[in-house]
Amino acid sequence: MNASAVLPKLPKEEAFNKSFFRQIVQGIYPDCAETSIDWMLRTLREQGSLASVGRGKYRRITKGFSIKKKYDYPHSMEYLELEKFILEAFPCVDLQMWELIQMNDFVNHQISKNVIFVEIEDMLIDTVFDLIHENYPYAMIQPKADMFFRQRAPKTDIVVQKLISEAPKSHNNHSCTPEKILVDLLSKKLTGNLVEKSEYPRIYEDVFKKYAVDEVRMFRYAKRRNIYENLISFLKTKTKVKLLTI
Repeated sequence: MNASAVLPKLPKEEAFNKSFFRQIVQGIYPDCAETSIDWMLRTLREQGSLASVGRGKYRRITKGFSIKKKYDYPHSMEYLELEKFILEAFPCVDLQMWELIQMNDFVNHQISKNVIFVEIEDMLIDTVFDLIHENYPYAMIQPKADMFFRQRAPKTDIVVQKLISEAPKSHNNHSCTPEKILVDLLSKKLTGNLVEKSEYPRIYEDVFKKYAVDEVRMFRYAKRRNIYENLISFLKTKTKVKLLTI
């Protein structure tokens, strides 16, 4: 069996899943076993003929298609110090963090005053916040927009929020994934007041253009936040993002 014989039968532009790949393989090799199908899929990926574009989703690599790098951001010293402070007291806490100045890589109007978002598992949010508040008196817990703007810190703001279950997790320490940030931008009222809505299309377009975005994971989280349809509509009507899995 020749794995390369499968390639011409695969879509050039659309993503596909293993079930579709299996149908194509068995159309060429009717008696092909599941182990051989797995071998073909793995071989084509190792050869650079297929790329993963999300969990269980693949795309054929053709001319003009480039494999994008994973999102990474060199966090501020304030962010790193706060992360270390929390983990020294709660080394096993389920924690995710990101900071507003990350958006400066994508927006036209640069953000000058930073906000560090700390998202904590529900059962520990009050305990962790009490510790943070002792050392960072301007820290706020799940503030609404009006409260946030009334009680802002002289320098960097710290906002503690509940970590939504099933939120995408990063492989890079506790920094939030781009999939999570893109969903939260549309779902969180406070965040929506910190970044101009006119900047949203550019943010989404630049993230998708520069970095690998796991659409499967992003849309799964969007469903968890009950904004799946809003996200789809926004991407299709307000941006030039070309989705691979929809």
